[in-house]
Amino acid sequence: MPNITKRLHAAFLEPLEDAVEWHSDIGVKPLSVDLALPNPPRLRVYMYSLVSGGTVRPNEYKGVLRVPGQKVGDYGSFDHSGGRLALLVAYREDLDVFVLWDASLHPRFKNGGNVQVRDYTVHEAAALGRARQSRPLVSGVVEAVIACQSCNLLEALRDRVAWTGGFDRTVVSGR
Repeated sequence: MPNITKRLHAAFLEPLEDAVEWHSDIGVKPLSVDLALPNPPRLRVYMYSLVSGGTVRPNEYKGVLRVPGQKVGDYGSFDHSGGRLALLVAYREDLDVFVLWDASLHPRFKNGGNVQVRDYTVHEAAALGRARQSRPLVSGVVEAVIACQSCNLLEALRDRVAWTGGFDRTVVSGR
């Protein structure tokens, strides 16, 4: 598992290049990343593999959710503390596609729960560099899901932060 974590985190950091001012150990989840302004400055990245929906959901891809310390059967949540914006991201290496969901709309989830994206959204991002999907949630809220290739990741991060509600510009230093 640590090798997968390192690969996913490295894949996330690589296209951000000089925008990265600091990041935590790439072998540990979640990944903390500080980006240079005007980018979102303080991120906490929950990164997962983007996997096929299988025979039950053949027209979807999904990210299977687990957070550190979460036991099988337990509920978990993303850490939004310390002035860091939690990002929910999954990556499909063979297509070079990142998918970004709104972590604030997934406040509590069971170990192994998942978030989905339509296969055509992922394939459109693979073909055109970027795609967006509106995804209705059980709560009635419609989530904007962003998919992009690595060359468009920084722009997609900016959009994800804007559509999530922004970040606190007063908290830009400290780790």
